[in-house]
Amino acid sequence: MIILHMPYCVFSLSFSIGKCYGTAMLNRNRLRIRLIVLIIPLVVAVILGSGIFASLEARKALVRVVNRHMVYKAEQLRDYVTSEWGILNELDLDAQQEYRIIAEESLKSYAVSLLRGKTENIIAFDGDGNVQMRIGYGDFPDPEPWSGAQNYESLHQGWFSGTLHGEKRVGVAFDLEAFGWTVLISEGEEAYFTEIQEIRYTYFWILASTIVLISILIAVYLGYIIRPVEHLTQTMQHISSSQDLSMRAQIESTDEIGFLADRFNSMISSMQRSYMDLQHARDAEESSRKTAVQRELETLNLLGRVSDFRDEDTGEHLRRIGSFSALFSRLLGQTGREQDLIFYSAPLHDIGKIGIPDSILLKPGRLTDEEFEQMKLHTLFGYNILKDAESEYLSLGARIALTHHEKWNGSGYPEGLAGEDIPLPGRIVALVDVFDALISERPYKRAWPPEDAFALILEQRGKHFDPALVDLFEKNFPAFRTMLGLPDFSLES
Repeated sequence: MIILHMPYCVFSLSFSIGKCYGTAMLNRNRLRIRLIVLIIPLVVAVILGSGIFASLEARKALVRVVNRHMVYKAEQLRDYVTSEWGILNELDLDAQQEYRIIAEESLKSYAVSLLRGKTENIIAFDGDGNVQMRIGYGDFPDPEPWSGAQNYESLHQGWFSGTLHGEKRVGVAFDLEAFGWTVLISEGEEAYFTEIQEIRYTYFWILASTIVLISILIAVYLGYIIRPVEHLTQTMQHISSSQDLSMRAQIESTDEIGFLADRFNSMISSMQRSYMDLQHARDAEESSRKTAVQRELETLNLLGRVSDFRDEDTGEHLRRIGSFSALFSRLLGQTGREQDLIFYSAPLHDIGKIGIPDSILLKPGRLTDEEFEQMKLHTLFGYNILKDAESEYLSLGARIALTHHEKWNGSGYPEGLAGEDIPLPGRIVALVDVFDALISERPYKRAWPPEDAFALILEQRGKHFDPALVDLFEKNFPAFRTMLGLPDFSLES
């Protein structure tokens, strides 16, 4: 039975080894493991199939040889009895009992000469199934178990295979008409198939050795075939993880895999050239963008200085307005981009003053109503100067120029906007512009003490200024004071 269980055992072993090995090496040699797992079981199946077929054929051949040997013994024994009994018939001695006994003894002597193995025996049953003759090298059971029709009835002329008196045996049964006996020449089944078992064991070791050798050869051969693919895969993984396009795959052969590696190298070279061209283009574009931004910022700075061309003090005022506005933007949680926008755009709030005559702009005293109405026009002048620009900075500067004199309660100019109808940048610049103007000296006034300017801002909460911005200004006033370089002062009323 071992040969019948071998396919299952070998497949189970192959699967277990393949599973363990595959788990450990899966991430490195997936293709190699997959091919080994596919090919080796097929090779093992072919070897097993051919071995099982050869074993079965060998069994049939041995059975035929042994059968012929037993049949030959049966024919010899039957011919011997027929010859001896024929002589007694010719001499008319067959009816005499003493000659019959002599013939039986002669039969037993000849039967003993036919036996060659210790497991062989010859048994003769009479017509009632009683044992009349027992010949063999081994010990026989007691006579009673050998007697009776039950054992006898299981015998038929020809090949016998089965259990006889508790023992598995095979043999040949035939009739001796002269004595009226049925004779069984048999041998123990285990001894009968001894040669076959030896063939099976020999084949098992040949099979095991062949499987090991084939597995090693397949693994080595697949390693030789798959190794270039693995190297190519490792190169791809390295390039993918490191973005190093200078690495190339090693061309190890001139076959299809070598051609693939060569095409891969060509592709990577082309990608590297394209990447370098793209990198140069990106660098050039980045440089151009930085140059354009720098020039735009320079333009914004020059535009902001237009309004302070005739007043040196106003120049510092504009720079502080940008810084204060950016600080407000940061405190409001706006993005860095939004902070940059208001930082560069807020100084443009008074650019419209270039349209105001010096007699009004630089007048040391209070303006008349007519002069003040003309001064208000600087918001519209600034808006009209900047409104058609595509730049984000100039567009925001236009809105700030137009709305930085609007008031929260709607009493401002030029449009009398109120509350949140006033754009947030305009509300921010309105507050910081007034505060910085109060603490700065002008041709028409002296600088206010910082505590007085701070108190005015608080007083104008909800009137001139956005209440939320005033609260934020009050809460974070130390940051504004530090930016101005002002000394500490008491804020208590």
